[in-house]
Amino acid sequence: MEIMTKFLHPHSLSQRLLVSVGLSITTVGLATLGLNYRLMQSDLQTQVHNRAQSITQSLEFSTEGLLELENKSILRRVVQNFATMPGVLEIAIVDPSGMAIARSPQNATNQPYNSIYPQLAQAIDQAATTSVEVSYDIVLDGKPAIAQILPFSSTLFGTSQRRGVAIALLDLNQMKQAADRTFITSTLLLLVGIITILLIMGILLQKNVLQPLRDLNEAVSQSKKTGIFPMPKTIPANEILFLASTFEEVFRQLEIHEQLTAEIAQRKQIEVTLRDSEARERDKSQQLEQAIENLKRTQSQLIQTEKISSLGQLVAGVAHEINNPVGFIHGNLIHVQYYADSLLNLVHLYQKHYPNPIGEIEEEAENIELDFLQDDLPKILSSMRIGTDRIRQIVLSLRNFSRMDESEFKAVDIHEGIDSTLLILQHRLKARPEHPEIKVIRDYGDLPLVECYAGLLNQVFMNILANAIDALEEINTQRVACSIERHPCCITICTSVVDSQWVKIAIVDNGNGIPESIQTQIFNPFFTTKPVGKGTGMGMAISYQIITEKHGGTLRCFSTPEKGTEFEICIPVQH
Repeated sequence: MEIMTKFLHPHSLSQRLLVSVGLSITTVGLATLGLNYRLMQSDLQTQVHNRAQSITQSLEFSTEGLLELENKSILRRVVQNFATMPGVLEIAIVDPSGMAIARSPQNATNQPYNSIYPQLAQAIDQAATTSVEVSYDIVLDGKPAIAQILPFSSTLFGTSQRRGVAIALLDLNQMKQAADRTFITSTLLLLVGIITILLIMGILLQKNVLQPLRDLNEAVSQSKKTGIFPMPKTIPANEILFLASTFEEVFRQLEIHEQLTAEIAQRKQIEVTLRDSEARERDKSQQLEQAIENLKRTQSQLIQTEKISSLGQLVAGVAHEINNPVGFIHGNLIHVQYYADSLLNLVHLYQKHYPNPIGEIEEEAENIELDFLQDDLPKILSSMRIGTDRIRQIVLSLRNFSRMDESEFKAVDIHEGIDSTLLILQHRLKARPEHPEIKVIRDYGDLPLVECYAGLLNQVFMNILANAIDALEEINTQRVACSIERHPCCITICTSVVDSQWVKIAIVDNGNGIPESIQTQIFNPFFTTKPVGKGTGMGMAISYQIITEKHGGTLRCFSTPEKGTEFEICIPVQH
């Protein structure tokens, strides 16, 4: 019922109809006026030229006889008569020599016309010599005008080279004003016609449409209060009567419809409430599951981090304790080498200058195998020096790798961290009775120092390299010796600079690759393909977190089954 009342509310309906019709008529009228104005303006210049041409032709026709009789007094009167025509500024007749024979200003004859209007000199000369009529636009006293120049026949002035001309100067402004007055008059008539049409249409609309609609609207308003639709008696037998009959039928069914609508709305509201409650409970359940999952992951990461931190402290302590005696031994080996070389040189001198020693010395030399001792002692010392160097390298790698608890960014050499990690994993890379050697190919680029958490980055290298070694060891157990010899297992490490602001580390193995079905899960916490007890499933998840969250970089995996796997690390050079 409210919808019907709003629909029939007499909200300026008469005004809307009148305004719509008025706008339509006004638009058509204005368009017509605009078109007429443009046509009138475009045709004005042509009319002016035609009128000027007609005046000069009439002037020539009227004065030819007078020129032959040389009757200048009547000639001047004729010129004055033409000058009185509307829009004419000046009429003149000029002989072939350029003298004004007759001119509408009577006191300006018998003088060169070119001196009066220098701007017309070229046009007059052109018409006099070519016998071609000339039309020329000029400005006289600041007013636009048109000059029409018509040459006379050659016999009038007794010369065949130049001709006399008839000149008419017409005022363009005056003719334009006359055209504007005509346009304004037509515009006013059109406006009066539009207003008259609107008044007549308003009266007819008010009588035949608006009043019946008001009666119908009043009946609808009453039905809103009483619930009964009273059919108005003043409605004419037309479409409005059909509309009123339709409303009468509609109002009989409206109450039932509103009751049904209210019941349906109530049921829908109950359903919405139930769905909202169910959705809230489901969201709470999902949030609880997510919270438990996050708690498990955080707990595992904390345990793993604590283990790594403790391991780093232990490794750092052991490396420090080993480094001191190794440094002492390595430092003293230099002196031992010098002393041994001196003693061997002394023995050599004794043998050279005393080739036949006493029996006791010769017997003792045989007992200690002096010749073998002289040959083997330098080798033993060299082996000891190589061994201490190796121990020092291992200690240095342990110290580099153990920087797990550093809490600040430091500029470090990425290659140093990779090499330290490889040295720690050397026992798994070299050949053993049960496993062949895994080759490592270093394709290092020229990298700048990178600001990073060195220990955490070494942990990422360790996780990726250890997984690669596990994968290669697994496929080696499935191959025979000849197959391993033809296609040895190898790990390729490539580093490069990307866009001068990033470094990329790619670690590639030639193993069996990762199945496509699980490639999207390798960075998920607790996901592992290793047997129970061998892996926690947190290595790659922690590595992904270290690269993306700690360093603002990316860690991506590209794997092709039966061809191998590549892990690509990209981190910024500076933070």
